Amino acid sequence: MKILIILLGFILWYFAYEAKPIINDEATFLWEEENYVKRTK
Repeated sequence: MKILIILLGFILWYFAYEAKPIINDEATFLWEEENYVKRTK
């Protein structure tokens, strides 16, 4: 029974991990690039 609970928890964790939003989109990349240019001047 414990194995089934652990397996179910792992499956739910996997679905939650896959459903999280992608942070590194193009807007974030452009913002990081602008900050990098400012720091290197």
